[in-house]
Amino acid sequence: MAGLGLAGSALAQADRLVVALDPPTTETGRFWHTDGATGVFPSHEMLIGNDLETGAYDTSSIAAAWSHNDDFTVWTIELEPEAEFHFDYGPVTAEDVVHSYELHTADDSTLTGVGQLRGAALEIVDDHTVTFSFDEPRIGFLFSHAGRGSMMIYSKAQYDAEGPAGYDARPAGTGHYQVAERRTGEGVVYERVENHWSGTDAGFAELEFRWAGEASTKLAMLLAGEAHVAELPRELQEDALAQGKTIIASTSPALQTTVMFNGLYRTSGDEAARDDLPWADIRVREAMNRAFDREEAIDVLYAGRAERLVRYGMHRPHEGYVPELEDRFDELYGYDPERAKELLAEAGYPDAFPDPVIPIIATVLSGNPEFGTMAELMQIYFEEIGLQTEIREMDWASLGALGRGRQAYVVSPIRNAPIRPTEIYFFNAHNPAGSPYHGFEDDTIVGYYEELAATFDPEAREAIAQDAFTYLFEQYSDIPLASIHAEVVVDPEVVAGWDFPGVTSAGVSHWQLIRPAE
Repeated sequence: MAGLGLAGSALAQADRLVVALDPPTTETGRFWHTDGATGVFPSHEMLIGNDLETGAYDTSSIAAAWSHNDDFTVWTIELEPEAEFHFDYGPVTAEDVVHSYELHTADDSTLTGVGQLRGAALEIVDDHTVTFSFDEPRIGFLFSHAGRGSMMIYSKAQYDAEGPAGYDARPAGTGHYQVAERRTGEGVVYERVENHWSGTDAGFAELEFRWAGEASTKLAMLLAGEAHVAELPRELQEDALAQGKTIIASTSPALQTTVMFNGLYRTSGDEAARDDLPWADIRVREAMNRAFDREEAIDVLYAGRAERLVRYGMHRPHEGYVPELEDRFDELYGYDPERAKELLAEAGYPDAFPDPVIPIIATVLSGNPEFGTMAELMQIYFEEIGLQTEIREMDWASLGALGRGRQAYVVSPIRNAPIRPTEIYFFNAHNPAGSPYHGFEDDTIVGYYEELAATFDPEAREAIAQDAFTYLFEQYSDIPLASIHAEVVVDPEVVAGWDFPGVTSAGVSHWQLIRPAE
């Protein structure tokens, strides 16, 4: 078995593809002990696949078909009979699905999307058919079982034979690559599964993930030939392009970014509610939006290769898109530092607040190397209008822990990745039971979510979602920034191309489709 060191020959480079990535928050083969932001492991698959061009759900993964009853409370999954686990652990069966569900929904699961997964009663119909039954409709069921990945499929036979330790050392999945070697603090090596059950094999014999926490380190690795693929901030991409590297982008938009006003826990009776936070005042939230020069920020953070985002969570292909908000954006959100200063004065800032300091979180998250610079830009824009700020460095998992503890009284960059279906977005971002990485909650938005979740008529759902997005827009519930395609920088002498639709939390996926240069 090859070690993690990169061999120097051209042949070795062609056989092994090295990818420089941010270190995961938790190094483990147990997906349910991650935050779901690592993208899809090359070794494992979800039940549902995604179309390469559109990201639409398809049968390119383990599920051969699916169906639901009239009120979306019962979903039936039919498994691909040819699907097999690595290391001779046999075919995928309904028992493996039940086993995987129990692992991912256990109390110790740290997945941010696990709330959408829980609450099902599973029934094995036969070896290749399983049903998920819920007490309430789950219209967004497929999202949690596709690229977003709240549940990967693990082998029950391996668990029975090796216990959890087997998943730590060499978890058996069904992907085009299988785990060859894991070294904590360094990375993971995967090897190609020959004669993969899908009928197609991966392009490279080996795939290595090599952890590199600093963006400058990843750039240096790429330029030195120590890595062939890297996720780089746009500000460093230009240096790579100047040295002959190229950019590959996802086929569809992969994420939205915003500045989140965390800690606005304002539902009735919530003991975590705090009205003394500066951004609890809508005038301060509007001022912070007016202070944000989005055109400049998009140029700095994304080299201009992004679109201005009007309403975080709202996506043209999804339910509830409100075109009129585009027309109202400049009037309500346009860059206007002088108006921002007036709003702060109207709110009595800083004297009206016991602690007027705005804590800004600087964090690192795979797929979003710009977040550190984004925090610095926030500080500059906010201080220009007279806000007092403080940057706090914090890893993504710790920010999530604050949210789970209902103590996230901070402002932070955050993303919607992949861009969630509307109902799931409202649940995750504006509901006390949702993701820990969210901010604005009150009785009105929770009521909109509950009404949407209980409604099946398409026209009625559209109207509810539009009202909800308009309400959030008018409440300045966050500072929307950009809609972005996921990008990686590659060495064209090693990588000829890569098709991925941008449907995972990290943006990238479909590792088997990376094509070697000839």
